[in-house]
Amino acid sequence: MNALNLIILGPQGSGKTTQAELLAKKLGFALFGAGDLLREIAQEDTELGRAVHHTINLEGRLVQPELISQIIKEKVEALPKDRGLILDGYPRTLTQYELFKKFWPETGRGDYRVVFIELSDEEALKRLIRRVTCEKCGAIYIEGTMEKCRKCGGRLVRRPDDTPEAIQRRLQSFYSETMPMIRAMDAEGKVLRTDGAASIDEVNRNILAKLN
Repeated sequence: MNALNLIILGPQGSGKTTQAELLAKKLGFALFGAGDLLREIAQEDTELGRAVHHTINLEGRLVQPELISQIIKEKVEALPKDRGLILDGYPRTLTQYELFKKFWPETGRGDYRVVFIELSDEEALKRLIRRVTCEKCGAIYIEGTMEKCRKCGGRLVRRPDDTPEAIQRRLQSFYSETMPMIRAMDAEGKVLRTDGAASIDEVNRNILAKLN
């Protein structure tokens, strides 16, 4: 029997990374976060590492869809097929999704489901302006709840783009780039929806219930 494969999606502030981490811990699944993978590779003294570092850290651009897709494919293919998998932050555009659907059958892992955590713009804005992140590992916390990162002990800082204006721009990018992909996934019968406005524990229970 094939292991479960999940893609976690949602707008900024919906808690998708938090839910991905909780699910991975509870279910014993592997978790591949696109941002984490790129940060790891950007620190490597290899041709690929230097290229990724230059793109995301010096130029401030997203890596090419083909590159992130190849990185994800290699990570997935190296995972034992009897272990569940969660993808966080990939795919995020229709172009990435088309690349994902091309390589996915080659992994031999069977079907996948998509968990879409819905959240209003008002709630997203309220959450994001209180967000701080670890400057070492990128872990996310709410301002005032933690003095330092509980994962690595790093300093917690506010992201320079967590201003109301920048948040609105990122939300608009989500609607223009990611929502068309989610609609395509929905048309294929892949999407499970849950309300992200509830508490972390309640959202997690709702997701587990929908996944049976």
